[in-house]
Amino acid sequence: MGLGLAEAGVSPPRQPILVREVCLHPEKVRSNMNAARYIEPKDRIKAAELAVTMGDWVHGLAPWQVIAHLTFAWEASMWSAMRCYEKFMRSEMRGVSHFYALEENPGRDGFHAHAVWCDCQNRRRTEIWEKWFHRYGRARIEPVNSRDDVSDYCAKYVCKEGAWWNVNLLNQRHPAFKDFKLE
Repeated sequence: MGLGLAEAGVSPPRQPILVREVCLHPEKVRSNMNAARYIEPKDRIKAAELAVTMGDWVHGLAPWQVIAHLTFAWEASMWSAMRCYEKFMRSEMRGVSHFYALEENPGRDGFHAHAVWCDCQNRRRTEIWEKWFHRYGRARIEPVNSRDDVSDYCAKYVCKEGAWWNVNLLNQRHPAFKDFKLE
């Protein structure tokens, strides 16, 4: 019977460690994961100013009470996400003014929604979450604590390239009614 390699004092042949070549020419590769790093400094300032201006405008539309982040169990197209969100607001959230933005999913195809709501009256966030979850997918629904929450929301979701947004204000919230008086 022959001796094994260890008994013969010989070490087994080394196996090469296979490592995938990640990037041969890093200066030629441009990732879309963090496109902000490729923006010129003057354009970064413009983007920040736009986010602040948009945040002020959205904040001035209504006294927002709730911020919601809503996903879909399937890879919803922009139009599917829009239809589903607006249908949910008409059927389950009647009487609630809202502003929402649709954003592409970061890790898969499809879109998800981010929204701010007001005129929620006595609706419970847990009940809204449950209705959304059973119908469409996961959600995070939380109170708006400050003006900065709305500004951050706009900077993070609404002002992104490729985002689509819409607003639906109840009559008493519509800008045309702000100075309207019956005589």
